[in-house]
Amino acid sequence: MKQAVNFRLSNRAIITLSLLEQKLHASRTAIVEKALQVYAKKELPAQNPLLGYAGILNAQEADEILMNIETSKHNKDIETEL
Repeated sequence: MKQAVNFRLSNRAIITLSLLEQKLHASRTAIVEKALQVYAKKELPAQNPLLGYAGILNAQEADEILMNIETSKHNKDIETEL
């Protein structure tokens, strides 16, 4: 679900946004969201590689994945030859 956000932009940024809107035939929202994704990928890669997955799962799906991880880390069959 999208939320309304208010922020101020310089005249130069507004003109750039309008030019991109016309050239890409995309909404201002889509352009700003893509710009944020590119910027975050560039600036935050070492901090948290899972950031790209944020928001794609609902709470139940996330809980199921965590439960599977927890279960599988305790149930390992390891064969070794000594």
